[in-house]
Amino acid sequence: MISIQDLRDNPAAYKADCEKRHKPQLATLVDEALKLDEAWKEHKKKTDDLRAERNKISKDINTQKKAGGDVEKLLQKAKDIPNQIQQIEQVQNALYDKIRTMLMKLPNLMHESVPEGKTEADNPEIRKWGKPKKGKGENHGEWAEAHGLADFDTAAKVSGAGFNYLKEELALLDISLQRYAIDFMRKQGFQLMEVPMMLRQDAYAATTPMEDFEDVMYPAGKDHYLIATAEHPLMAQFWGKTLSGNDLPLKIVGVSPAWRKEIGSRGVDTKGLFRMHQFNKVEQVVISKPEESFDWMEKMQGYSEAMVKELGIPYRVIEICAGDISIKNAKQYDIEAWFPRQDKYAEITSASNCTTWQAQRLNFKVSMNNQKITPHTLNNTALATSRIMVAILENFQNKDGKVDIPKCLHKYTGFKQMG
Repeated sequence: MISIQDLRDNPAAYKADCEKRHKPQLATLVDEALKLDEAWKEHKKKTDDLRAERNKISKDINTQKKAGGDVEKLLQKAKDIPNQIQQIEQVQNALYDKIRTMLMKLPNLMHESVPEGKTEADNPEIRKWGKPKKGKGENHGEWAEAHGLADFDTAAKVSGAGFNYLKEELALLDISLQRYAIDFMRKQGFQLMEVPMMLRQDAYAATTPMEDFEDVMYPAGKDHYLIATAEHPLMAQFWGKTLSGNDLPLKIVGVSPAWRKEIGSRGVDTKGLFRMHQFNKVEQVVISKPEESFDWMEKMQGYSEAMVKELGIPYRVIEICAGDISIKNAKQYDIEAWFPRQDKYAEITSASNCTTWQAQRLNFKVSMNNQKITPHTLNNTALATSRIMVAILENFQNKDGKVDIPKCLHKYTGFKQMG
């Protein structure tokens, strides 16, 4: 969420940002919010004036009493003022709620380097690494079932499509990927954290625009949702808090399952691990000083790329263009791994710098130099295991049907091949 002061100071920048995002309908909110803000300021002035008048009347009453004068009219006037203030404040609070709703809908200001574009088709490629494998090999889902390492049909019967039973080496591979990512991030100085698996709706709304996730989130009772990513509970813990500037940068690696309703029918393999309702994810989050956040974004992106490289999976990095980027992000990168069965690159990580947008929404502050500032928040996937497992099964499948395990995982798996 943006701050009203930022909007007052530079409305033209926010209008231009909405236009660059190809969301001109949001630009109209700028004028609407500022119009309501003027009304709010007028009402605030009225209440401030009334409070000043009440203080003056109190002094006049004391003066009149000392002089032996009549204070009845002054007492009645003083008695009426609280009711007047209350009535005006009711309108003022209603205006504040409307303004806040609009501010929560307005997008973050994008970094000037964000490329132009309307859709994901316009996201430019920044760099590539590795040599894409030619030849599709066996379907990873069929391979896993044939080797007794997964049961998708039974999972679909008891839970629905998009869930799975993983067995033995494939289950160990999932756990090994999590342990590998956790150990890698801890070596970079990140603090490990397990997180709640669900959040209250108000806590969830404090971390992210709910409209981005409302179609994919699983309700868990009347007022809770299962988490779509560990980022959300990792950030929710700072709701309404003030930290010391000495704590920054704060680096956290979270591990959790993630639940999402989305499951596509696109692609050649609809049964398997590529699009899941439930998957395991290791997430990196950084809270930084504003002047350091874009440096931290590059570092976090570097950590994710280093892991994919060490796993030996060919990949490319794309930058998300203005028309495709989330409203909370000032800048975003995705890593896309090579999937031979689909004969294309597909997303496996997403790095975001939310600058002050998320912290503002959380009312999250940092005390620095005798003042409170709004920190910058960043998040990036370390590893989401389901698609990485697909990439391993597809890219390292040999002609004899066996799958080679990346060397960096051997100490976790205890085996070098599957199948």
